[in-house]
Amino acid sequence: MESLDLRGKVVLITGGARGIGFETARLAIERGASVALIDLDREVVEESAVALGGRAIGLAADVTDLGQMQDAVARAVEQLGRVDVVIANAGITPPKTTSRAIDPVVWEKVVEVNTVGVYNTVRAGIEQVIANRGHIALIASVYAHVNGVLNTSYAVSKAGVEAMGRALRSELEPHGASASVAYFGYVETDLIGQVFDNELADRFREEIAPSFLTKKMPVGQAAAALIEGIARREPRIIEPAAWRAPLYLRGQVGPANDRQLERNPKVGDFIREFEARDLGAAASPLHPPVRSGQRYSLAGKVVLVTGAAKGIGFEAARQAHGRGASVALLDLDREEAEASAARIGPRAAGFQADVTSTEQLEAAFAATRERFGRIDVVVANAGIGPARISPIRSQEPAEWRRVYEVDLFGVWRTVRAGIEDVVANGGQFVLVSSSYAFMNGLMNSAYATAKAGVEALGRGLRAELAPVGASATVAYFGWIDTDLVTGAFEDPLVDRLRHDSMPAWMTRRIPASRAGEVIVGALERRSARAIAPAEWKGMFYGRGLLGPLIDRRMDEDQAIAQVVPEAEARQTDGPPAG
Repeated sequence: MESLDLRGKVVLITGGARGIGFETARLAIERGASVALIDLDREVVEESAVALGGRAIGLAADVTDLGQMQDAVARAVEQLGRVDVVIANAGITPPKTTSRAIDPVVWEKVVEVNTVGVYNTVRAGIEQVIANRGHIALIASVYAHVNGVLNTSYAVSKAGVEAMGRALRSELEPHGASASVAYFGYVETDLIGQVFDNELADRFREEIAPSFLTKKMPVGQAAAALIEGIARREPRIIEPAAWRAPLYLRGQVGPANDRQLERNPKVGDFIREFEARDLGAAASPLHPPVRSGQRYSLAGKVVLVTGAAKGIGFEAARQAHGRGASVALLDLDREEAEASAARIGPRAAGFQADVTSTEQLEAAFAATRERFGRIDVVVANAGIGPARISPIRSQEPAEWRRVYEVDLFGVWRTVRAGIEDVVANGGQFVLVSSSYAFMNGLMNSAYATAKAGVEALGRGLRAELAPVGASATVAYFGWIDTDLVTGAFEDPLVDRLRHDSMPAWMTRRIPASRAGEVIVGALERRSARAIAPAEWKGMFYGRGLLGPLIDRRMDEDQAIAQVVPEAEARQTDGPPAG
């Protein structure tokens, strides 16, 4: 694809009133572009536009509100004539503490702004970008691939942005447009002050990370890298250069770093210090630290599983029951949950709960404690997919949001509902992610974005739980023989992609019983991860190198170039758009 000359183009930037957004706007103007700055504070963004000069306008909008973003794009087009480049830069960072100690409202707000806000920005600007064969840049972070210990909401959000950006690029390519994901280290902005102006967080960072990776860089350095990457339509923009090797070797570096965090006693001391500061006496650990490989018997334990009426959840519950555990099956349909529990045996009970509802989850957890006396293990399995695959451009925003809400926030709310039980009993979590956490989420972006976030949550959660005597596992499954997968495979466009663009092993289905077996085996070994089928292990550990190769191949795949417009057309009941 040809490079992008910014002369005469219009660049729209969220979070544009200051920091990376403002400096990027200044550089874009130097290259001959006009810019539309979007920010939350009308007065501040208008002042920033005035400071940039006559080819800049300032517009107020909240990125978490799709309607406001659509209105902002419309106003930019009205005043500047078009939008060629969209830079989804707006973001916030949380106070540094554990997933157990953070205010859940704050945790969710970070994800809402940093991930859902990016989706809203993309959705609002995508028609203009396609019409003008332009570019969309999504600002992720090195936290898209490093362990988010003490910063899980930020890591979850940025892992999701990366997944969204990879899918978006593949969906834009058939239209002659493009997208990139930017991975920045520590940039000298107002935001970074919340990271570095924290004595306890400073000491922790100095202990776990080499100084060359945490050195702050000027805003101008990040903005220059972003402008150059957009001009070259690069799929990945990585700055500073020191972070390139960890990104491309993430399949090896990530697990090694996770293991180091788990085994470093100083890290454990810091975790306990953070929780003592933020939770007080309630934070006192009741069990010694744990490590991967430490044997864990399910006999006599109580295992709670969400999405348990059928499929993977049912098999995990059934097989845990077979190991001597009592099991609570949570599902959206009470009758199905109770019927499935009856099929398992006398130490099983079914309860109704919508995992997106904190109140319903708390009620179901309370009912489980009343029935069995305790909760030792929580398997956060509940998840949904879209009614049928669809690119971001044509998928109904309500459906995108519903998939993300269930698959990401549902897991988070399940964790929060059970975390005190798991810590008190030295137990475990299993967070069911997917191979989509590391594969391109073409035409399934909500699912991929959510599952990448689940992986990030699980990695950080494990590092935070190990020092207090509990643990967490991330489960990655390919195609499991469930109703969800059967429905997907019946889609003629999915069938074409399977046969024309994917090797046969990549879509091989395995029975749900195998997935349940893998989960139970991981619990008994306190494993950091559980992967099935076995072929996906190679993809997981080689993800840093194989992912970009697969993405490039997808950019050039003629079957995908045909399927994407067809999928868009059937969603809108119109002719293929281009």
